[in-house]
Amino acid sequence: MKKINKLFLIIAFVFAGYSCDLTDLDQLNNPNAVTAENADLDLYWNAIQTSFAGWWAGNQWPMLQVTRIECMTWGSTYENAYTPGSFNGSWNGAYAGLVPDIDAMNLMAAEKESWIHVGAGKILKGYVLQMLVDKHGDVPYTEAWQGTENAQPNFDSQTAVYDVAGGLYDEAIADLNKTAIGAPGVDIYYGSSAAKWIKLANTLKFRMALNKGDAGGISSALAAGVIEASGDDWRFQYGTNRSNPNSRHPWYSGAYESGASSYTSNYFKWELHEEKGIPDPRVRYYYKRQDLDASNEDLFTLDCVVTGTEPQWYRDPYVNAYGVTTTWPFCLGSNMVEADPKNAKGYWGRDHGNDDGTPPDGQKRTARGIYPGAGMYDDGNAATGVFGSGFSHTQRQGTTGGGGDGHQPMLMSSMIYFMRAEAAQDGLSSENARDMLETAIRQSIGEVMSYSAGWGTVGDLNADGVGGVPEDRNINSYVNYVLNAYDAAGDSEAKLNIIVKEFRLACMGNGIEPFNSMRRTGHPTEMQSSMKAASAGTFPRLFPYPSDVTNLNANAPVRTGLGEKVFWDRAGSLN
Repeated sequence: MKKINKLFLIIAFVFAGYSCDLTDLDQLNNPNAVTAENADLDLYWNAIQTSFAGWWAGNQWPMLQVTRIECMTWGSTYENAYTPGSFNGSWNGAYAGLVPDIDAMNLMAAEKESWIHVGAGKILKGYVLQMLVDKHGDVPYTEAWQGTENAQPNFDSQTAVYDVAGGLYDEAIADLNKTAIGAPGVDIYYGSSAAKWIKLANTLKFRMALNKGDAGGISSALAAGVIEASGDDWRFQYGTNRSNPNSRHPWYSGAYESGASSYTSNYFKWELHEEKGIPDPRVRYYYKRQDLDASNEDLFTLDCVVTGTEPQWYRDPYVNAYGVTTTWPFCLGSNMVEADPKNAKGYWGRDHGNDDGTPPDGQKRTARGIYPGAGMYDDGNAATGVFGSGFSHTQRQGTTGGGGDGHQPMLMSSMIYFMRAEAAQDGLSSENARDMLETAIRQSIGEVMSYSAGWGTVGDLNADGVGGVPEDRNINSYVNYVLNAYDAAGDSEAKLNIIVKEFRLACMGNGIEPFNSMRRTGHPTEMQSSMKAASAGTFPRLFPYPSDVTNLNANAPVRTGLGEKVFWDRAGSLN
């Protein structure tokens, strides 16, 4: 924590600029920017590691929405929700900020033989390039970063840029194995441990090989050693400083001051608390309910709770991944709201594609919990008050919950085990898919519980016998439910459907990993459709090029729709 305190001023600047994918990053004469005139090695590095975290977080939002971890509220269809202007911030953050800064730092670091700086920088650069390809397809590389000499660079092929990224991971491993003179003064990610950075590079090589369906690459990366324990998790840790500067997790700042939490996904909450018939052990960590009883709402606060408003396609039964016939939730986090809104148990958010205006429900809608933003654990003690009462458990000027020192979960050990389960089930490795699945689920639950307990108070906070932390029997019941469904699944695709669905449930805060898994496998199937249309339109296999690119670069490829695939996408239809 002392090291994080040293970076408060940097964090304040960075997250003001990279808070979401819609942010306009155009800035002139920024006094906080690192330049050749004011730079030293650690100044570069401090700016890079914090700006990378902000850039990473901003990239996640559209992918969290299409994977239904978050609700899509920017439009009722994909075409309306994801327009070229939405992606200027993340693109410019990479091309105008991160990559030039990394290249400049590495030139200086190589001269000083500070190989941890060099290796870490190459890993982050490789990840940025891979993210750009995974998100947009062909991107400029060979002719990029030439300034006014070439303001309209040509675009390199996806496979070529992937090769560059893979080469950077290999170079990083070689650099990190050298004897270094000095090390970063502050390394938020890995405490200047060359061994942990090497393990991350191996993990990113595994991740890349899985995308490409490269069994040999998967085997080599696993043999070299990937992230397997929480101590090696790749994550960005926030602080608790409230102002001047605000170093807290953006989700905490957005929900635990005076404003309301952004809407959360009804479908995701339903998957966690109702779909299986037993609650997911993570649900009280992910969400903090504010009002446990929606039965007294009307058109003023919750228009969809009125009988007869549920669309027909939400009523149509289907067989879910676990072999159970069910229907999608509607209006709240339950598919039994019309029978009795109390069935939702206070899980109040929005359905996929609900882009309606905002009613006065700020003290009622479900807020973000203690994981991963270090908000409040949900022990079931909610305000359940009437709008206008002025009381909220969350909107209390930053005085409740964990204080915001949560993290961005970039690559957690549980995610890697889910990927290993997927690889094994898909015939790309000789590991046991069932064993990997069980390890992944238990690892995810353990991570959520352990990190949360380190950020704030968890359990039955008011000693009323409700809301205690999950016991071993609760965790075992959940794991056994999933494994029994896996064993009963009719074929390998049905088993893969379970693996990827459970992978999603473990990715709160991370959109790129489940988005990639969906495009690799075509699973999970039958996710909630748009509330306003039986189909939300073409599922985004790649997102549009930013308007800044298409308007200013005549060499930009023409993308006419969202159905164009990244080169490694081998999935069938997705909804």
